[in-house]
Amino acid sequence: MRANISRNILSILTALVLFAALVVQSAAARASSSVVVQIPFDFQVAGKVLPAGRYLVERSTTSSNEGLSLRNVDQKYGAFVLTATVQSKLRQSDSRLVFNRYKDQYFLSQFWIAGEATGRELIKTDRERTVERELAKAGSAPERVSLAIVQKK
Repeated sequence: MRANISRNILSILTALVLFAALVVQSAAARASSSVVVQIPFDFQVAGKVLPAGRYLVERSTTSSNEGLSLRNVDQKYGAFVLTATVQSKLRQSDSRLVFNRYKDQYFLSQFWIAGEATGRELIKTDRERTVERELAKAGSAPERVSLAIVQKK
């Protein structure tokens, strides 16, 4: 009987240790994808125009990579967007945000974390597609602008 109780206690302790390890791993994964970036220009994301400033960029939930949250660290505004996975042939050397620039308009396009070969890509809004078509008619193409991450959170 004592042997059964000891085995049960050992099983419970093992399960608790495994659960704690999963919680720590999940928190570490979330922390590694939470960053601060200084954006020196107004930009558009999810149909909103956000002003230049320091932004906290992070996954919106620990259970999914699809949602991305951007919040200005000095003010009370930001945006939530759904993203898709984008693949690179190489692991990224730095963490960064990528914008599509059409003359003086910037649209957030991608989010990359250093050391990873997958990033997050935003779906183009109707507004961005319209601006892109107008620029193409004028014989121009968008410019890609990358901003390095200021700090990891």
